[in-house]
Amino acid sequence: MFEHKNLDGTWNRVVSATDAFLSGDILETRDMVGTEPEKIARMQFAVIGQWLVERCLPPEALSQTWAHDAGKLPWWDSVKNPPHMGIIADFNSHNGGLHRIPFDANHHVVGFASDGEEIVLAKGMYTVVRKSDGKELSAASKSALRELYFA
Repeated sequence: MFEHKNLDGTWNRVVSATDAFLSGDILETRDMVGTEPEKIARMQFAVIGQWLVERCLPPEALSQTWAHDAGKLPWWDSVKNPPHMGIIADFNSHNGGLHRIPFDANHHVVGFASDGEEIVLAKGMYTVVRKSDGKELSAASKSALRELYFA
């Protein structure tokens, strides 16, 4: 389990991962901009393979999911240039994440869908192969791709 001097259980904490495609647990952080952390949106960080990924969740007082998003957890976005210092960098290193993801124009991974499927950006289109049925889905935006994925 990841340990760090800045883990306080409120502003920065480790959350158990329930998805097998994640390489370890999830680091959840909040910007320290107030005195009521339960009312501040949360950033979550995880490692998938060697990729540091992130997603934003609403404040705990509201929900685990955004009201506009049909009750599904946000997808993970790739962090192309992970930080080299601080709690996020230490978490990334602890879980085997790289400090720089090399650009691969032929296979440009920009995120990961609900079941850990790669979201690839090529020729202005976002594409994912849905694990549940093997169907390839493409759209001009990640939000449109997400709608197709859950349709």
